[in-house]
Amino acid sequence: MVAIQSVSTQKRVTKEAFEEVKHQLSDSSKLILYFASTVYDFNELSCLFAQYFPRTEVVGLTTVGEINKDGFSENSLSALSFSGSEFKAQAVLMDNIEKYPILYREELIQAAERVGIDRKSRLIEKQGLGLVFPNGLIAAEERMLSIVNSIFPHEGFPLFGGTAGDDAKFVETNVSVNGEVSSKAGAVVFVKTTDDIQIYKENIFQSTGKQLKITKANTENRVVYEFNGRKASDEYARLLGISESQLTHYFMTNPLGRNIDDQIWIASPFQVNGDGSIQFYCQLFQDSIVEILEPKKVVETVRASIRHFKEGFAHLEGVLAVNCILRKLQFQNQKLTTDLNREMSQLPNLSGFSSYGEQLNKTQLNQTMILLGFGKRK
Repeated sequence: MVAIQSVSTQKRVTKEAFEEVKHQLSDSSKLILYFASTVYDFNELSCLFAQYFPRTEVVGLTTVGEINKDGFSENSLSALSFSGSEFKAQAVLMDNIEKYPILYREELIQAAERVGIDRKSRLIEKQGLGLVFPNGLIAAEERMLSIVNSIFPHEGFPLFGGTAGDDAKFVETNVSVNGEVSSKAGAVVFVKTTDDIQIYKENIFQSTGKQLKITKANTENRVVYEFNGRKASDEYARLLGISESQLTHYFMTNPLGRNIDDQIWIASPFQVNGDGSIQFYCQLFQDSIVEILEPKKVVETVRASIRHFKEGFAHLEGVLAVNCILRKLQFQNQKLTTDLNREMSQLPNLSGFSSYGEQLNKTQLNQTMILLGFGKRK
């Protein structure tokens, strides 16, 4: 069984925060993930982790809120460590993922093989796990996912991750691998473990039954020009029964859903452009059908999700969680954080962060919380 440990601190001085976390982590850890508020000097923090844990794969990123054993937090440092002879990890920093992610394909192949992943296995879903942490604000998540997925001849290798944030400043995000920091890179960690893993996608929205066909779009730039043959903002607003000028006020409560494998994958609108087109936080494809969504009861939904997630394990050792910034803002606006933390704290060795986007397998998604559990399945 892999030993997993979640630690965190609210100390605001970078060196003091690191010292508090450091003393709780084993120097024999195989992998350390850390999630840091922008109140810290991220370059200094990355150097400290790399210097003190030279034999450990250490991957960190800036966030828009942290997650620790007590639930959602802010202005803090959270870390998750993995130890044990049966756990292997290898990290790669893919720089400039906006333009040249293909340059790192061979390095990704070598990293996967170094931990013992058989890339050509027809049962690739049983070979291991990939963690992906792209930088935010450069709209490169799909490019990065495409290259990572391309190293596997057969589909099904599990990828799990989230986009780095910067506490909603929208200026610069950062990721780090073993002390090397970049605002244009993505971090990838290949993991091989004898533990069972389970991924859960949590959804606090449901379909209204109102459908939109994307009839004109620029997928690469994440822009939709037309729904149902009409100007995108007009048609979106019409189906909501509101004026076009009101539309942006409904983006958080009524995002769009893509139906993939009988599950809703959320696509959140970012802004209405001057020509009535709509910019999204993820790619949408022309001729696909999306549905307007509406909220479910949040606390009850999260409670049921955590119960269902835990029931899949005979023993749950630890959990990595990624939660969308838009959910975090919704929770704060509705004053739900205290109630939700009561539910989240039921997960053992919980750590993670709130993100600018979530990645699952081949897909970039929004307004979602994803959970990754390690342990022994029932």
